[in-house]
Amino acid sequence: MVIAVTYDKETGRIGQHFGHAEYFKLYEVEDGRIMDSAVVKPMGQGHDAVVATMMDYSVALVICRNIGDGAMQGLTAAGISVCPNVDGMADDAIEALFQGSLQITDVASCGCDHTTGHSCCGHAGSCGTPGSCCH
Repeated sequence: MVIAVTYDKETGRIGQHFGHAEYFKLYEVEDGRIMDSAVVKPMGQGHDAVVATMMDYSVALVICRNIGDGAMQGLTAAGISVCPNVDGMADDAIEALFQGSLQITDVASCGCDHTTGHSCCGHAGSCGTPGSCCH
């Protein structure tokens, strides 16, 4: 199975926004172990391009901090599960997933400019179900 995590290449932390992620860290996992990993760039910005990238890499699960409704719908339609509202180090999130202790946290603010009509829901979710929003 391939798991993708939005990725900040400089810090190793989970990246801020799914649709604007500059990088994803892909983990090939088998029997609760990481078999291989690679850092990749999506084929463009915005949820359509990033969902297409996830499909190209046969991703089964996405772990991210913030994600919008359009991206959630695109991933769901592609049969890709989503675990939103996760913060911390990308490698630690994968280990927590293996141990069954991946913590889903409330994201009160996505840092967006809400004067443009964009709204964020910021509620907690659980792995495989819709959660927070943002790009």
